[in-house]
Amino acid sequence: MPYSYFSSNKAMTYEIICPSAPEENETTTDLDRAMLLCLDLSEEFGYAEIRQDGIVIGDYGNPATFLDWR
Repeated sequence: MPYSYFSSNKAMTYEIICPSAPEENETTTDLDRAMLLCLDLSEEFGYAEIRQDGIVIGDYGNPATFLDWR
């Protein structure tokens, strides 16, 4: 069996981050679920993002909705 550089037993995990409502944050291994949840949270709270290994791979909404612009 040939060696595959890309094979891994580690499942990809996606973190859904909602800065305005951190109690709604969630982790999943299903990218489709992550995208739908991110969209729902952005509609309710203004902004949400998806991170994989700490890197933002998707977001919805306006990130300025939770930033303090004083």
